[in-house]
Amino acid sequence: MNMLLHHVLYLLLHVASGSQYGTETIETLMPNVKVVKVDLRSFTETQVPLLCGDSYQDTEVIWMKDSEREGHGNQIKVKVEEMMGANYSCHNAAGDYLNHTLVLVQDIPSPNRTRRVLEKSHDTDENEYIRCLAKNYNGTFHCFWKKTKYRTSAVVALVQVGQFSGRNFSCFVHSDGAGLTCEDLDSCSFAEEVSRIDLTVYFRSNYLLEDYTVTPFYIREIVKTDKIHITKVEGNTFQWEYPATWSLPRSYYPLTFQVKVVHARDSCDSEKQVLLKETKETKLTVVHSSKKYRFCLRAKDELVDCPWCQWTHYEVKHKYKKH
Repeated sequence: MNMLLHHVLYLLLHVASGSQYGTETIETLMPNVKVVKVDLRSFTETQVPLLCGDSYQDTEVIWMKDSEREGHGNQIKVKVEEMMGANYSCHNAAGDYLNHTLVLVQDIPSPNRTRRVLEKSHDTDENEYIRCLAKNYNGTFHCFWKKTKYRTSAVVALVQVGQFSGRNFSCFVHSDGAGLTCEDLDSCSFAEEVSRIDLTVYFRSNYLLEDYTVTPFYIREIVKTDKIHITKVEGNTFQWEYPATWSLPRSYYPLTFQVKVVHARDSCDSEKQVLLKETKETKLTVVHSSKKYRFCLRAKDELVDCPWCQWTHYEVKHKYKKH
């Protein structure tokens, strides 16, 4: 992963240190990054203290903001107005780089406040911005989000996962910037989960910072199999297999399958089904008088209350025999 500052992914436990300045709180989010947490409805400006480094107390230090000189001395204060954060770098008298501090601004969230970076998920009625799913019980899960049209260039600045559960995770952001994958390094698929997974993702858009926290979850609550592959069709008899990504052995991780038959012109989500049944078998013969229909199939963990996978469908078009 490209380790540019705004893409740095810290997965260690994090405890923010902060100080109060009037109605603003200044926190250290991670090394070299300070966050001014404010109510942007009333915030105008504040002073943010910067330190080049303890080892530069006796060094002539010059601070730069972009290419302009901002001040001098090992410790200075800079003015931050509205959402106008900046990247400040400190140098010695010869112009050599010594250190830097990125200052970001975060609007304090509230129930009625509009979020700027991510859109709400349209697949649920809940107040959900990030959706996480697992294909099996091996400890790996995937999370997805959609950025608003005004913040498509926003990037993930920090991921905090397992902070409160004590579990050890390794995560990476997808190349398209629209999701991430995390792996539980201590996972044992046969062991009972004793603590939920906590996850917070921080997004940076220019100098604006927003964080989104996912409701803590167990893997078993978000497990969702890959689509089922229909392997054989003979007349009105259908055969299928467990997804290759599903946990083994099958006897320990059984699936239940839902079969739906609808009219050929209808989708699998139609409520006008001709047939709807659940089965543990991987083969089924449809008894249906019509020569044209749509066979729909999906699956879920038999033993856990979890979501169904996406529908797989096969359109049957038997030819009428001439007499």
